[in-house]
Amino acid sequence: MSLAFTIIATILIIGGVASYAYFFMKKFYDFKDDFDLKYLKSHILYLVIPGIALLLGFYLAQVAYFTNGGIIEYLTSKSIIISSLDIFYIIFGTLFFIVFLWSFFTILFIRMYLKKIEDKKASLIIRVTQYVSVIGAIGFFFMMMQGNAGYLIYPLANQICFGSKGITLEYHSGKSSEAFFSIALYAIFIISGACLVLYICDYKLFKVYGQNGLITVVFFIAFPCGIIGARAWYVIGEWATYASDPIKMFAIWDGGLAIMGGAVFGIITGIVYLIIVRIKSSRYKVIDYLLLIDIVVPTILVAQGIGRIGNFFNCEVHGNASDIANWMWIPTFIRNNMHYSSIGPTLPANQIYVPLFFIEALINFTGYFFIEYGIMNLFGLKQVKGKDYHANGSLVGWYLAWYGATRAILEPLRYYAYNMGDDGNWSIVSSYAMIGIGLFIVAIFVVLKILNSKGKFKYPWQKYVELHQNDNVIEDAK
Repeated sequence: MSLAFTIIATILIIGGVASYAYFFMKKFYDFKDDFDLKYLKSHILYLVIPGIALLLGFYLAQVAYFTNGGIIEYLTSKSIIISSLDIFYIIFGTLFFIVFLWSFFTILFIRMYLKKIEDKKASLIIRVTQYVSVIGAIGFFFMMMQGNAGYLIYPLANQICFGSKGITLEYHSGKSSEAFFSIALYAIFIISGACLVLYICDYKLFKVYGQNGLITVVFFIAFPCGIIGARAWYVIGEWATYASDPIKMFAIWDGGLAIMGGAVFGIITGIVYLIIVRIKSSRYKVIDYLLLIDIVVPTILVAQGIGRIGNFFNCEVHGNASDIANWMWIPTFIRNNMHYSSIGPTLPANQIYVPLFFIEALINFTGYFFIEYGIMNLFGLKQVKGKDYHANGSLVGWYLAWYGATRAILEPLRYYAYNMGDDGNWSIVSSYAMIGIGLFIVAIFVVLKILNSKGKFKYPWQKYVELHQNDNVIEDAK
């Protein structure tokens, strides 16, 4: 029975997501120029039916879990009885989690393809609904997980395994030896974070230039180069481990990625590619590359925050043991999983490893909003004074400084085995280097802005636009 529920749940979830995507890629996209609320209302079934399928899929997935023979045996052996309060949390948490998630993505897709909503009241309602949907989805997700927390097997699974047992969720500190093939949840979170960054950047560039897909190619070049950079950074920091057998540096499936290296290499690769494309393609000559950098780089913090969730499932990159009483404010399922470590001993019931992944994820998300909506607009000064004080291009420096400071603070708090380098100081030294380089970059772009405002310096795209305008003047004169 459990297998049947699992199959039906999988079909419903995949079918719901696929049909939902079809609506926005086909039905909605075809009419985006003529879009209004009447059109959305007339096609509401294209949204409601996938939402219902997704909700039923989530419900059946949880039913499949609780009707699984192994789970029943586990709960019986622990004398665990499912409480009515937890059932309430599961039912209502799942319901409203899907509703708010559905609302969020619906609004997100609508805003993605509409450059401007003329009706100010409708625009305000859409924005408020989107923000409320985010808060609601997060809150009810934790409510759903609170209901499930007491009945999960810890440590939580970190791999989707395909083997003789079929498709299973399992925890392994390395690669599963029994599975023919496995997908690490960490990889799924990394890819999901990267795709979200692509989406956010594409959305913002559409608002500025009215085109989608301006950085899609950049993404598919910079992202794999970022993975290579993350591995290279880790290998350099842990060279003593690889010096005797250098071939191991290519065994990326055994773990070992440093996010700092991924960010640096990804940013450099993306910028170099854009410079090359700009030289060869007139399509990119009018684009303000510094504005492009300001749009793309801070969103990396969002991807890094999501990537840290993958560390949670791997039971890694945590701090030292701490009294559990200090962490009662975090969700139960997180506390329960933090008794375990991929390389440390399992802790007793009154202790957990400090969830640095959770702290860093929160700091990364905070950093994104601080840089994007604080520094970018100088905390509202732009709206009050009506003048743009921001130096385009400087956000890459602020990103490096923020993330460098984050790591400089958190690295000393890590469990000793996670510190890179022979003396454990590689990550700390590189963190301070990022802070210094970041502030230096900020200073450079501030100076360039001052010189540009005084007419002593022009950016390449400004020269191209002026040249193009002069050519049009000459052509009109003829």
